[in-house]
Amino acid sequence: MTKPITTLFVIVNAMVFVFTHDMTRIGGASLQQNSLVRWATYGFPIAELDEWWRLATGAFLHADIRHLLLNMIMFFLLGRRLESQIASPLFAAFCGASLVWGSAGALLSAPNTAVVGASGVVYGVMASVFVVERRSGGDPWSEGLGTLIVVNVVLSFVIPGISVGGHLGGLVGGVLCGLAAGDQRRRDIWRTRITIAVVGFSGLLLGIFASNTWLNPIF
Repeated sequence: MTKPITTLFVIVNAMVFVFTHDMTRIGGASLQQNSLVRWATYGFPIAELDEWWRLATGAFLHADIRHLLLNMIMFFLLGRRLESQIASPLFAAFCGASLVWGSAGALLSAPNTAVVGASGVVYGVMASVFVVERRSGGDPWSEGLGTLIVVNVVLSFVIPGISVGGHLGGLVGGVLCGLAAGDQRRRDIWRTRITIAVVGFSGLLLGIFASNTWLNPIF
């Protein structure tokens, strides 16, 4: 069965990679400097230049080919799993909410660092799958999903150069989305839509607030 949102997200990320990287340096740090300057999630231009779109665009940039492949493989596997359980438009809303929560987390933890990558979305989808399956009568622990989440959270703190805030922010957004969706055996479509909208808007407001901490970071 086709999973249109999962497939589209991977294709868009791959296309953005091609247009924002120096393909002659594909084996190393190939991200073009002007792309990083214009589109990365970064506190100062969001707060002072009103470049609010950076709350979203940073998630479609990747540092190098390994960064892209790791995120897209994880997203593809987890996204197909979640999109097969909920409607595709709802899955798209999950991704959007996880994205802004990931950006908000990155800005809260390091507003003066240019952050790129779809990891916030990946962590959000990972958390959403766990919560949705758990609330729908499944046992995601038995399938290793719980262990996967724990390992990835630990690695976020251990591996240098990773936006811990971005990962944890996306994870929180995904948990909230999963709770909003609830038990898929007893769907309340309008309640879910309204709650997801609130989750996404809250993440957006948090991201705007976090960008304004660039002069006086909280952490």
